[in-house]
Amino acid sequence: MARIESPCIGLCSTTLGDEYCRGCKRSADEILSWATLNQNQRNLVQQRIEQASETIVGRYFVLLDKDQLEQQLLQRRIRYTQRFSPLCWVVDLLRVGAHRIQNIEAYGLALTEQGQNQSFEHLYRQLNQQILDEINRLIREK
Repeated sequence: MARIESPCIGLCSTTLGDEYCRGCKRSADEILSWATLNQNQRNLVQQRIEQASETIVGRYFVLLDKDQLEQQLLQRRIRYTQRFSPLCWVVDLLRVGAHRIQNIEAYGLALTEQGQNQSFEHLYRQLNQQILDEINRLIREK
């Protein structure tokens, strides 16, 4: 039997009562039914997550070097969804290392004007909330 790819990163907040997981950005229903969804349904969920993440992260970060970012993620053993746009990986980087990052350009990234003068911890919390808000907006538009 083929392994079913999941965006789960092992930090499920739906068990704490959140409607949407702050880790993988899926709804509680999507998490529970993931194994029974067909590939097209799973792709639609992942596309929605990727679209929201890329839109929001792009307000604060510019990707300078995809390979450099990926190398940093691999070197630090940070879980990320490889099939997503590299801008989406920024959320995973910040989740694990926001408090340790000194020079964001060492990760193949730069801050936009909107991202400057904020701590990376604050940016992570802000990104996470805005991504969840964007996902809700995309679902309501359907």
